[in-house]
Amino acid sequence: MMEMLFAYPESSVMFALAIVALVLISIFKEDFFRPSTLYFLVQMVMLGVSYLQFLPMMSDFYYSTWLVWGGGMFCFLVGCYVTDFAWKSAGGPPLQKKLEVHGEYNWVCHFFLSFSAFAYFFVGVLGVISVTGNLVLLTDNPSQWLTGKDNDVLKYADFFTSGAMVVGLFAVASFKSMNPVRWVRYASRFMVLFTILLSFATYPSRGINMLCLGMFMILFNYLRGRFSWRSLAVVTVFVVIFFVGVASLKGQYGNSDITDSKIAKEVALLPYKYVANNYWNLDYAFNRMSDIPEHDWTYGIDAFFGVTHLMHIGDGLQQSFGWDTPFNESIVKYPGLNTIPYLWDAYKDFGLPGIFLLPFFFGVLFTFCYHKMAVAKNPFMLLLSATFMMWIILWNFTTGYKQSMYWVWMSFFFFVCTVSSGRTILPADPEVVGNEVDTKSTSTECEVAVSRT
Repeated sequence: MMEMLFAYPESSVMFALAIVALVLISIFKEDFFRPSTLYFLVQMVMLGVSYLQFLPMMSDFYYSTWLVWGGGMFCFLVGCYVTDFAWKSAGGPPLQKKLEVHGEYNWVCHFFLSFSAFAYFFVGVLGVISVTGNLVLLTDNPSQWLTGKDNDVLKYADFFTSGAMVVGLFAVASFKSMNPVRWVRYASRFMVLFTILLSFATYPSRGINMLCLGMFMILFNYLRGRFSWRSLAVVTVFVVIFFVGVASLKGQYGNSDITDSKIAKEVALLPYKYVANNYWNLDYAFNRMSDIPEHDWTYGIDAFFGVTHLMHIGDGLQQSFGWDTPFNESIVKYPGLNTIPYLWDAYKDFGLPGIFLLPFFFGVLFTFCYHKMAVAKNPFMLLLSATFMMWIILWNFTTGYKQSMYWVWMSFFFFVCTVSSGRTILPADPEVVGNEVDTKSTSTECEVAVSRT
C-alpha cells in the first residue's frame, strides 16, 4: 500500500482529496451536483486517474501547466463561493430536496411544445437514414459511419446530437413533484425512453448517448431523490462498461495492428486514453517545443463559435484566420486523441487573463442558476443548470459554450418554458400599452361623468 502511495504521489493526493470530499458530502447530506462540488470531484478524479501514467504520453506536468490547471479551478471555486455568500446574505432560500414550480404552469402546453424540439431532433434522424439507408446501429457495418470522417452524415450532426434536449424537456414533465397532470407524466416517460433508444440507434456515439443519460440522471436527482455515493459508484461502473462497448462497436481497438492477445490490454487502456489525453494535450499545448508555432490568438471571436457555426460563418472564419477547428489540430500529442480541457480555449480566445477570468465568470453564473432553481416559476432554470452541470463533467473533453448544439438546446428550453408559463417572449410595445391604458382611463372617466349628470 505504501509503495503505491510513493509510486503515484500525485494520484494518491488527488484520490484522497476526492474521498474526503465524498465523505463530507455524505455526512452533511450535500448535493453532488452543486457546481463547486462537481467541478472539484471531476478534476480530482480525472487528473488522479491520468497521473497513474499507464502510457508514456502522460508525462509529468510542467510548472506552468500546474498553474493553469490549479489557477482555473481556484478561480472557478472562488466564483462559486462568492455567489453562495451573496445568495445567503440576500436571504435566498436553500435548495429543496425535490424541486417544484413556484407559480402557475401549463404542463399540457409544455408537453405538446416539447414535440417541436423532438421534430428538430427527428430531422437529424431522417437525415442519417437518407445517407446510410437505415439507423446507423442497424446497418451492416456501423463502424464505417462512426469514424467521424463521413461528412454526409455529420452535416446533420446539429440535429441528431440534440436527443438530450428532447430528453430534458420530457423528463421535467415526468415527475410528480413538479407536474401534477398524470397523463402528461406517463406520456412524457414514454417519450424519454423512446428518445434515448432512438438516439442510440441513430448514431451510437458515447458522447451523444451519455448526454441523454446524464440529462435524465441530473433531473432525476432534483425531482425524485438525491443520489448517494453508492448510486454514483454503480453509475460510474455502468458508464465504463458502456464506453468500452461502444468503442468495440466503432472498432477502435480492432485494427490490424492489434493481435487477439493484446485486445484485453487495449480494452483496459481505452477509457484511460480518453481521460489522460486531455491532460497530456493541455501540458503539450502550453509547453511547446521551439520549432512548433504558437496557436494564433482568436481575439475572442472564436469563443462564439457555437453561435457563428449556426450562422454558417464559423467554419469560414476558422479557415480564413488559420485557427484550429474543434478537433484541435495544432496541439494533438498523439494522433486521434484530440480533446483538451476548456482552459486551452479560454487561453487562445482571451489570452492569459482568460485562464482565470473565464472560470470565475462561469463559477458565478452556474452557482447563481443553481440557487435560482429554488424559486423558479418554470423549469427553465432547472434545465439550464442541468446543461451547465454537463459542461462541468465534460469540460475535460470539450468546451460547452463553443458547441452549437447547446445554444440550440437553451433556445428551445427558453421557448417552451416561457410560452407554457403564459408569458410573451417579446416585450410589449410601450406605445401600444400606453394607448390601452389611456383608452381604459378615458372610458372610466366618461362613465363617472355620465353617472354624475
